[in-house]
Amino acid sequence: MTFDLLFSAVVFGFSVSGILFLVSIGISIGFGLMRIINMEQMVYYTFGAYVTYTIMSTTGSFALALVASILVAAGLGFLVETLLLRRVYGRELMFTMVVTFSVFLIGIGIIQYAWGLEPKPVSSPFHTLISIFGVKMPLYRILVIAIAIAVFIGIQLMLNKTIIGKAIRAGIDNPAQVQGLGINIYRIFTFTFVIASGLAGLGGALNAPLTMTGPYMGFDMLLFAFITVILGGLGSIKGTLVSALILGQVMSVGGTIWAPLSFVAPFVVMFCVILIKPNGLFGVEAKAFGFE
Repeated sequence: MTFDLLFSAVVFGFSVSGILFLVSIGISIGFGLMRIINMEQMVYYTFGAYVTYTIMSTTGSFALALVASILVAAGLGFLVETLLLRRVYGRELMFTMVVTFSVFLIGIGIIQYAWGLEPKPVSSPFHTLISIFGVKMPLYRILVIAIAIAVFIGIQLMLNKTIIGKAIRAGIDNPAQVQGLGINIYRIFTFTFVIASGLAGLGGALNAPLTMTGPYMGFDMLLFAFITVILGGLGSIKGTLVSALILGQVMSVGGTIWAPLSFVAPFVVMFCVILIKPNGLFGVEAKAFGFE
């Protein structure tokens, strides 16, 4: 393998990691704070991609598409959390999985009705190539990496520097204690869920020019998102980031070496890690896979 090919694979892997982090963070936080399995997060990811397709097709503005995707996904997340998920807090995890997966399937049906069954191509907003160490790289891939880094920094600042962020961190550790201090934990739930849903929509918007936008695109991403949060440890934001970085490189570099590795290698990595650390890289003790 030449240096140019390896370096390109590594940079592409970081862009894949960025997408994985954005769409997986909602599943991780959903368990860590609300103790539910957010299988419907990929609905917001898919809606984000289709909103991007619609706006890019009509206006050609990628910036407008990003903003609209975030707002639409966040709005859908608000409706689902306030109208449905508040009724299932505290229930068994398997029950929440069934409920949220049902929302996922309903969302796919709405998408099929609105946009049809045929995949929709989204053109890249930038066709510029930049040279890094003498290797030509698409500017758009660098933009995806930069946005993912900015989101992670923003999340860390919010969690560590703001009152609501500290309440979220405390809620992840002990929701009952936070509520005992007079803090409305359900408002914290809503705020967190809306942010996570918006990030999933952003992930869909960023991934739309890299893949074909289709009604079932959420199924493939759901699989890799679960591998990401299981590998990193359910409820751990740091674990989600680290596992996304690992899986992005495994999928990109592995796929460059041998194409089937892009799909198989993430399972192999997860299997090896779970054998050594059943709770994931940064998982909570006695909560392997999120089950007591």
